[in-house]
Amino acid sequence: MQATWHHVAMAVRDIQRAKQFYCDLLGFQIEWERESYSGESFAKVVGLQNAVAYVVMLKGHGARLELFSYQEPLGNQPFAKRQCDFGLTHFAFSVKNIHGIYDRLSAAGVYFNCPPQNLRAGVWATYMQDPEGATIELVEYEGP
Repeated sequence: MQATWHHVAMAVRDIQRAKQFYCDLLGFQIEWERESYSGESFAKVVGLQNAVAYVVMLKGHGARLELFSYQEPLGNQPFAKRQCDFGLTHFAFSVKNIHGIYDRLSAAGVYFNCPPQNLRAGVWATYMQDPEGATIELVEYEGP
C-alpha cells in the first residue's frame, strides 16, 4: 500500500471548547467545518446507523486533526484510559521552548501530569490533557 498520513480524528463532547483549545491555545486553524454531517454514506463509513455529527478539520504544525461531536448517536466514555491500556493513548508535538510553552499553557488552565522532565541528554517531555481528557505529549529535542 502506498499512502501518506492525512489526519487523526477524535470524538469530543463540546466541539466549541475543543476548537477554542486547539486553535486559540495550540495554534491550529480551521481547514473546513460542517455543523451537521450526515447521510447514508457517512453512516456506513463510521459504522453508526443514522449518524449525525458536527465535524471540524483543523490543520497546523504539519498535521491535521479532525474533531467529531456526534448528535446521533450520543457517545459515552465508559472508563478513563490509562497510558498502559491498549489502543491509541496519546499524540505528540515536537516543540522548541518546552518550558515556556508549559508556563503559558499552565497559566491558561491546561492540566499537565508534571512540568517538563529531562528524559535523557537533550530530551525534555511532558504530557498534558485537552479539555476532553485526550493526552498530548510535548517533547523537545535540544540542538539544531
